[in-house]
Amino acid sequence: MRAVGCLVLVALSWTPTASAQPLAFEVASIKLNTAGRTSVQRVGITAGDRVTLTNIPLLMLIQVAYAPITEVVGGPGWIGRQGQPNFDIDRFDVVAKAAAPATRDELLQMLRALLAERFKLAVHTETRSEPIWAIVLARRDARLGPNLHQAHATCTELRAAWQPKTPGEPDPCGTRTYVNALGSGYMSIRGYALDLLGILAIEMGRRPVVNKTGLTGAFDWDLTWLPVRFLQDPSLLDRAPDGINATAPALATALEEQLGLKFESQQGEASVLVIDHVEHPTEN
Repeated sequence: MRAVGCLVLVALSWTPTASAQPLAFEVASIKLNTAGRTSVQRVGITAGDRVTLTNIPLLMLIQVAYAPITEVVGGPGWIGRQGQPNFDIDRFDVVAKAAAPATRDELLQMLRALLAERFKLAVHTETRSEPIWAIVLARRDARLGPNLHQAHATCTELRAAWQPKTPGEPDPCGTRTYVNALGSGYMSIRGYALDLLGILAIEMGRRPVVNKTGLTGAFDWDLTWLPVRFLQDPSLLDRAPDGINATAPALATALEEQLGLKFESQQGEASVLVIDHVEHPTEN
């Protein structure tokens, strides 16, 4: 199967630091990506001394840096908009190196510092009472769907044991999530918490997502659905990228049938990241 766009995602967490000296990359490069919206995107941050982010809108960079907060409000249109196709926005390549191997949380702190330095990004958080999507069990007997299983190893453990045989060999975590400009409706995940399903909110409508399944630990899952834009306008299927399964169900049905889960509309409190100021970066 060929995907027009491949978005590789890694589950992250944001833990504020009390360090007196802010962490920063030793060297970092930010360049505008002109390859086009259907080109490969990559977001991958794991412990080590390097960070490489490819063809990513600033909105997504902010979401990565400040995870698990996913809702970002404010800012100009060029950074991207949640729940929108985002056809005409700026995308960036970020390559950075730390002075020494660092934990993932430390790399995230460095990324936040880089955004503040190069994009002049200033933000604050607010807690708001608003509609949320709660990920819940779909079946009364709590039985999971056939495509969802407790993982034998976490993504971190899989990567630690990984010895790629060829350049560009697929990531062992299988985190290939195709949600490009057109969306091909496919996820193949290995060794992550169910919180990662929150990225699917773009298909369900713009809301924060909270995992209320009671299921903890790492899971493996495969999910195939027909993106909402093709359901709304079937004529798009005539020029859809390879990999689109025209017979796949809508996302809500796919979640229940394949994973035994559902997104339930609830009222709750969620943290929102508010952009106070941002500028285009100076490339280097």
